[in-house]
Order: sequence, then C-alpha cells, then structure tokens
Amino acid sequence: MSRENGLLSIGEISKLTGASLRSLRYYEKLNLLKPAHIDPDSGYRYYSFDQAYHVEIIMFCIELDIPLKELTQFTSADDMMNFRAFLTHGKEIAEQKLKKIRQGLALIRDLEQKMDLSEQYNPEEIYERDFPQKHFYIKPCGTSLRDLDLLELFVSFADIGDVDGSAEYGFLCEHSGDNTSYFAYMEVPKRMANKTIPAGKYACRQSEKAQIEQACELFKEHLTGSFLAIETEIFTGRHKINKPFNELRVITLDS
Repeated sequence: MSRENGLLSIGEISKLTGASLRSLRYYEKLNLLKPAHIDPDSGYRYYSFDQAYHVEIIMFCIELDIPLKELTQFTSADDMMNFRAFLTHGKEIAEQKLKKIRQGLALIRDLEQKMDLSEQYNPEEIYERDFPQKHFYIKPCGTSLRDLDLLELFVSFADIGDVDGSAEYGFLCEHSGDNTSYFAYMEVPKRMANKTIPAGKYACRQSEKAQIEQACELFKEHLTGSFLAIETEIFTGRHKINKPFNELRVITLDS
C-alpha cells in the first residue's frame, strides 16, 4: 500500500473495491470520481480510503441498471457532488426494483401452488373442485373464439396497470336453452368487473386441447339446464412449450 500522504494507488483502490482500472478511469472521465491526488511527474493517481465507499456506491448503481451518465446530474463544475440527492435517487431506484422482485417472487409462489394443485389430477378425467366467487371483465367473442380477443383484453388492462400478474384469463361460455354465448375474460378487481362468477363446486377436466365448445357433450352427466363453462390455461410441472394444458370447468346455474 502506498504511504504517500496516506493515499491508495489506483491499483490498490481497484483491489479494495473490485472495480477494474478501466472502470475507475471511466468514472473519472464522467466526473463521478476524482483522484485525491495526481502525481504531477508520473501522472499516477491516488485515492483516499474513504473514496472506496464512493466507488462501491457507483458500482451499486450500475447493478441497479442506473446509467452512469444519469448520475452526472449530481455533480457540479467545481467537482462538488450532491451526495444526498445522489443517494436518494439510488434508494428510489432500489426500492422500485425490490418491489418488482417481491412481485416476481409472489408470482412464482402462486404458480407453484397452481402446479401442485393441477398435478393432483390426470388429463382427460373429470373431477370436482370448489371455487370462490370470482370477478371477471368479459368481452363478447361472437361466433368464434380468437386469441386476439384475449390479447385485446391484456392490452387494455396493461394500460390501466391494476391487474395482478397472476390474474386468471381465458374463455367463458354461457348456455341457456338454445342460446350459447362465448366471451374472452380476465379476472379483475371487483370494481372493474362486468361479470360475477358464482362460487360453488365445479366439474373440471384437463386437456391439451381447448374444448370449451364441447363442454355440453363432455360434461353431459354433470349438467342440467343452463350452465356456465370456463376454460383457462393451467400450469403443470412439465408440458410442451407450445401446448399448455387447459382446465375446463362447468357449473349448472339452475336446478
């Protein structure tokens, strides 16, 4: 360690912080880090021990994907840096990223639970599940079911930004007498819903194929009169990338 004025050489500050020599020179070029002393004869750069913390803060900002040029707004022409504003900015970015990480972990846990549940049943077999009341926003599909209808729902609610990342989506069928209507749906907060789905015991069936249009035939022994059918993608531990499994659910609406 250099003992000149109690300072560290650029190589020593590099070893202490893990920042490469090239990075340290780049920080200096951006006026984010200035050597405490530059030898006028050799041009060697020396740093104070306290500047190691400064380097680590810059490196942390890099890990947060904050562009270094964005940090230059906190430095002035006389080499003064507004550290409070600098740290406040970094903290805000860190908190935003932490929120996203927590949301991502919550989504992973939710998907794991859904996988555990779906893997209790065999494909093509009919089983019963209890579902709570749900709130959907539905969009008529006309005479055919199109993924485009689902995409339009995603886009519209993505703009609002108030729908959970694990929200259920798919197609819904209402059958009464000779009338059958199909809708694309997305599960939404109650205040945004235009359709309430009843709680109850649903007959269910998993399949690689979308079969909501065959619901009446597939569940003929479980249905009497008017019924509601819901089909949504489900997550399993292993399935083909281009062919996710679907769960088809039906419930009779009248006795």
